[in-house]
Amino acid sequence: MRRPIGAGVLLVALLLTSGGAASAGDARVDSARAHSQEGDAYYKLEKYANAISEYEQAYLAKPDPSFLYNIAQCHRLMGNGPEAIKFYRRFLKDAPGAPNRAIAEKHIHDLEDAAARGTTPPPPSSSPPPIAPLTPPPPTAVTPLPSSPTTVSPALSAPEPTSTPVSTTPTVESGETPPPTESHPFYSRWWFWAGVGAVVVGGIVLIAVTANHDPPCPEGISCH
Repeated sequence: MRRPIGAGVLLVALLLTSGGAASAGDARVDSARAHSQEGDAYYKLEKYANAISEYEQAYLAKPDPSFLYNIAQCHRLMGNGPEAIKFYRRFLKDAPGAPNRAIAEKHIHDLEDAAARGTTPPPPSSSPPPIAPLTPPPPTAVTPLPSSPTTVSPALSAPEPTSTPVSTTPTVESGETPPPTESHPFYSRWWFWAGVGAVVVGGIVLIAVTANHDPPCPEGISCH
């Protein structure tokens, strides 16, 4: 008995077709990015003819209007006014809401005014940088690597400093603290009794000296 294989073959074909289209799209985006980077490098080196060639290849791989603007910039800096006007206009047509629309319109006005007067606008003192593509390629999905769980230890709280009471009582050399000084009355001081003793001794000496001398005799009386 034969099994129907039409649906399965159709599904596989669709998957292969979609996968091939996605691969082709990614390849064109990569090619446009590579040519755009080469064009930017030539632009910074002021090799505008080489930059134009790279921007054209980038536009063929991915028709982004920003490449038209960069081509117009290169033609303007090379003195090719009509070519610059042409690519500025194509840029404004494909990107009417571009943020640098006013700049492109000013360049067109200056170039047309210079062509009407038969002069060439002077090149800028420094070349403006090329603009990035207006529609960047979709980001590539990156599978994150499994991360090992990390254990976070809780923060240790530092102990609060304790204040040690400082004793104001002086200590002797042996490290012992002398007993507190008691208040005594003045008559218990040694200097008080030393003074009293000196007064007593002085009085005794005075009495002994006066006792060894005879009192004077009254006038007119013989004491012998």
